[in-house]
Amino acid sequence: MIRLHTDPAPARVAWSYSGVGQAFQLRASGSTKTVSGLADGTYRLVEAGAAAGQAETLTSLRCADPSGGTTVDVASATATITLSSGETITCTFTHRALGRRPAASAVQLARKYSPVLRLASRERYHPLRLEDYLTTTVLRSGSPPHGTIAQTQPTLFSLPVTSSPTYLDIRDAQPNSQASRYPKIEQQLRLGRPRPTVYFHLAYQRRQGRVAIEYWLFYLYNDFYDQHEADWEGVTVVLKHGAPLGAAYSQHQGRKWIAWSALRRSARHPIVYVARGSHAEYAKAGRYSIRVCWTTKYGRHCAPTPRVDVANGSGAALAPKAYDLQPFAGKGYTGSWGSGNYILGVGLTQDRITDPRRRSEYTNPFAAVPR
Repeated sequence: MIRLHTDPAPARVAWSYSGVGQAFQLRASGSTKTVSGLADGTYRLVEAGAAAGQAETLTSLRCADPSGGTTVDVASATATITLSSGETITCTFTHRALGRRPAASAVQLARKYSPVLRLASRERYHPLRLEDYLTTTVLRSGSPPHGTIAQTQPTLFSLPVTSSPTYLDIRDAQPNSQASRYPKIEQQLRLGRPRPTVYFHLAYQRRQGRVAIEYWLFYLYNDFYDQHEADWEGVTVVLKHGAPLGAAYSQHQGRKWIAWSALRRSARHPIVYVARGSHAEYAKAGRYSIRVCWTTKYGRHCAPTPRVDVANGSGAALAPKAYDLQPFAGKGYTGSWGSGNYILGVGLTQDRITDPRRRSEYTNPFAAVPR
């Protein structure tokens, strides 16, 4: 028997299986296929994505074999089965879109330093669960705003990991038209899942004894001088030999490093003041003058904005117990998480909302630590 399990479900993609009789596919989480009539002998059961370019998301392969003669290899998605008369062997293929679940010690460390989020007054957006956001979107091939629909119901499993240009587009809304729909979409999502979600990822520099605990937050809409669907922000806590050195806060054009001794904290939890609309993150409450940068066919441009970041901390306070903490790994989506970036007075730019797993802040978070 072959069993498929996916996290999350539904996956809306299929996997094919070969090597034990006629090839077949499984799609739904929890679905099974019983193969009977096989003669005694050795079989090589191989799983593969049914679609070209489908991401490799297998995180576990386990076979229950009464005689113990079956071996598995997750890397190649292969089970080598030695079958004897009257024997029933069950192999379960488990796929997790966001990579392997981390060890309990890693989860415990992430919880130990998880941030306290202090939203600004009149903030309309909270950190979302990715699969909830995807239910509001279609996947388009090409570049905004003229892409053609490639998937009407994208999921974390179906997002492309190839180099072809794609982008996610929230249905029936655009930053330059019908922008009033974004708060309504946010409200609908929050009714379905009231608790916000914060993602985490651990990176290591073992020789230096350093660990970076990355916390990533995803918002439905960036409503500031730059306006775009999908807004990724993050704060990273860095430890050395188990002691915290400081944290790096995402602020528009980069990260701001704050030493641990200068951070405002609640016990071990750094306090993050989230700016209204832009969701930039600050270590202290206040109003901040900023500049934004954008890319056009004429090059890269930066300018001060007439608006300031309001990070007064007077809105909702999200302590770690108030949100879900979820691991964040796996292969990053290669397209844009939103339908384009619009700058007031400029219009649509060539900038895209890149998946964090394809950013240097994710792969090398230690670059933010002063030398």
